[in-house]
Amino acid sequence: MAIRTIDDYLLAMKTSFEPTAAGDRSLVLQYEFSGREQGICHAAIAAGAIQVARGPHPAPSVVVRTDFDLWVRVIAHDIDGLIAYQDGLYTVEGDYLALMDSDLWFSRS
Repeated sequence: MAIRTIDDYLLAMKTSFEPTAAGDRSLVLQYEFSGREQGICHAAIAAGAIQVARGPHPAPSVVVRTDFDLWVRVIAHDIDGLIAYQDGLYTVEGDYLALMDSDLWFSRS
């Protein structure tokens, strides 16, 4: 699935979520996108389920602030997310290690 919009991104998160990989962990990922696609969205993960929505979450565990097209490249592994972070191409507020761990909770098909 090509991710061209924030709605595409939310759908991709929902359909690629692997409940067994997340196990019983809970995390709220919030994304604040700039650039071509602008807006805020979040994914709330708990008890092996995911809920995605546009808009801010009242208590995110992690907030990622990034250019939308850059983030699409990061999640596709076209560029190294850690290097992009270290280079200051995006910022993370909150539990960065949980963000990195959560990458394994989504399939890459």
